[in-house]
Amino acid sequence: MKRVIFLFIGVFSLLSFASCEEEDSPLRFSVENIDDSENVKLEYYSVDPHCIPKAYYITSYSRASELTIRCTNANALFINGNTATHKFVCTEGYWWAEIANSNTLIFHFEEIEDNPDEEIAPLYGGVEICSQTKKGVVKTYITVKRINKPTTDPFYFY
Repeated sequence: MKRVIFLFIGVFSLLSFASCEEEDSPLRFSVENIDDSENVKLEYYSVDPHCIPKAYYITSYSRASELTIRCTNANALFINGNTATHKFVCTEGYWWAEIANSNTLIFHFEEIEDNPDEEIAPLYGGVEICSQTKKGVVKTYITVKRINKPTTDPFYFY
């Protein structure tokens, strides 16, 4: 009886893992402008390609800069599920995002006081970008990490 149960669990597990496929984000973006490419990096990947859709990750170092991305598959973007919201401010991360031209998103990064001798703890934040489609509201979460200098530590978030 135990063999049958273990066999059933094994087959179910294999089918579960085999059925997961890497999915794209519901909203797709392309870079329009990065005013300081050494200071800002945009990445698009999945932390677990088997079961988690791809998402966007921005890393911005201490200098003031701006990143502009355009949604390639939807119009009329809004922020955090509220159609009247076109700006999001992350005070603890020293950045804000705003929607321009209905499908363009601009991230503004303020300068973080830099101490070259010590590395500050990363400042994390994020914003949920939404758009209304015929099938309903689609959402993509963009994660933002601010840090004062690049690191080679593999245990840092992305």
